[in-house]
Amino acid sequence: KKPTATPTLPPLGNPGHPITIGFMLTPEQTDAVEAAEDMAFLIAEKTGLSVEYLIYPDFQSLSSAVIDGDVDLFFLAPLEYLYLTEQGAAQVVLMTNHLGVYAYGVQFMANSMRGFTSYYDSKSNQSLGDSITAIQQFSGTRPCFISPDSIPGNLVPLGFLSNASTPTLNPVFTYSYTAMIRALYVQGICDFGVSYALIGDPRNASDIIQNLPDAQSQVIVIWQSEGVIPNINLSASPGLPLNIRHQLQEAFLDLPQTPEGLTLVSTALTYDVEAFKTLDDSFYDPLRSALAPLNLDLKTVTQP
Repeated sequence: KKPTATPTLPPLGNPGHPITIGFMLTPEQTDAVEAAEDMAFLIAEKTGLSVEYLIYPDFQSLSSAVIDGDVDLFFLAPLEYLYLTEQGAAQVVLMTNHLGVYAYGVQFMANSMRGFTSYYDSKSNQSLGDSITAIQQFSGTRPCFISPDSIPGNLVPLGFLSNASTPTLNPVFTYSYTAMIRALYVQGICDFGVSYALIGDPRNASDIIQNLPDAQSQVIVIWQSEGVIPNINLSASPGLPLNIRHQLQEAFLDLPQTPEGLTLVSTALTYDVEAFKTLDDSFYDPLRSALAPLNLDLKTVTQP
C-alpha cells in the first residue's frame, strides 16, 4: 500500500484557509453578530486577506477553540487573557480604550465619620503617600465588596489587602456599587468598601445624587490605585505568523478612525470602545501582582 498523502492547506489568509476572528455572542444578539460579520469584512478589505468571523456562546467554548488552534484572533477580558496565557494560547495584540483609559483602578472608600486617614487628593485624582500605610488602616475591619467574582469589587482589593498584610473580617457582598455607597453612608453594615476608579465614581450615580446628595462629602476616598485592571483586549494565537499579525494589527488600529468602524467595534463587543493601542504582555504585570496572593484557579474563575 502506498502511504496516503496528508492534504495540505493553502496559505493562511487565502479563501481555503481564512483567518478566523472569534466573538463571544449568542445568536439572539443579532446587532452584535451583524457587526462582527461587518468587522471581519472590513478587516479583509483593508488587508486583502480572507477573514472569517466565528461566534461562541461563552468563554468555555471559545477557549477550547483557541487552545485547539481553530481561532486566530479573539477578544478577551482580563482574567480570560491571564488564563489563556497560562495555557500558552494567547498573546495580546491591542488594548481597547474604554471611557478614556486603557486600564482602570480601584478605590477604597469609607464614611468620613469612621476616622480613617485619607491618602487621596481629589483635585489631582491621585493618591498620596504610602499605599501600605493607607491600606493597613483597614486591619480587623469589615469590608463591603460587590460580589465574589468581581475583579474591582473583590479580587483586586483582596490582593491589595493581602500584599499589605492586612487581615479583615468576612465581607458583606452588596451586589451593586450604589448599595455599597448606601451601606457606607448609613454605617453599621461595614467599615469600608471598594469600587472601580478612573472610569467614574459610584457616588455620582443618579440614584445616589438624588437620594443622598451629601454622599460625596460623607463617603470619602481613602486610597486609590493606578490603572491595574486592563480593559478588553484583542489577542492572537501564538501560531499566527508575525507578518500576518502586523497586517491585521494595522487594520484594527485603523477601525476606530472612522465613525462606522468605531460603531462596529463597540456593537460587536457590546462594550464601548473609543480607540485601540498597541501594548505587550507586561501591561498585565500589575494585575498579576495584585492577584498573586489569591492563588486563583483561573480556569474555575473564568469557566464557572
